[in-house]
Amino acid sequence: MKYYRTLYPFKVISFDLDDTLYDNSQVILGAEQRCVDVLHELSGIAELNRDYWNQWKEQIAKRLPLLMENVTEWRIQTINELLTHHKKSAVEIEKISNIAMENFFEWRHKMQVPQANLEALNQLKNYYKLAAITNGNVTPQRAGLNQFDLVLTGGVHGRAKPHQDLFHQAADYFKVQPNEILHVGDNLITDVQGAIQAGCQAAWINLSNQSLDQLVEASLFPTLEIFAVTDLLNLIHK
Repeated sequence: MKYYRTLYPFKVISFDLDDTLYDNSQVILGAEQRCVDVLHELSGIAELNRDYWNQWKEQIAKRLPLLMENVTEWRIQTINELLTHHKKSAVEIEKISNIAMENFFEWRHKMQVPQANLEALNQLKNYYKLAAITNGNVTPQRAGLNQFDLVLTGGVHGRAKPHQDLFHQAADYFKVQPNEILHVGDNLITDVQGAIQAGCQAAWINLSNQSLDQLVEASLFPTLEIFAVTDLLNLIHK
């Protein structure tokens, strides 16, 4: 654990989800591939592979940049426009889209949350209010994460991180000042920069043992750096 700023008393701990509480890298790749496979199979579009899918996603992102903040709606929009381009009927599009999204979400929630992290959350819940603030589309309860008093999702409940919106919503919900929230996350921009600029405190979780000084995205220092979720247990009563 390493401090970069003074840590002030806090009443709420908010957590990013993906790559903070569990490894998301292989899970999202598998879910994305499953979605593409289902679309290819049901639509019969020969050229529909990962590269083709990504071209469509990028095309829509350029035209509708705010839509990217709601990753689920971005995916649905991509499916609908792609299938429309290939002359599928409205009935076909709805059916294929629903099946593809069902498959995506099934695979999206195949992550394994380490038992140590679950136990740490259970202990922290005895001392603090806990929130999840995510830009992803994981439903915490579906992943076995039942400890949160509040779940806020970028693009659904407000602007995605690093925008201040969700951090301030959390402060309002718990009736605390922003600096009474300690936000924990792996991303130096969406989590650390977003939290600090919103007036919160920030714990950067450095799971890959990187040097903060060598990371160009480190425009703002976190309040502290931790190397595991369990490190937060050392803050109890401090």
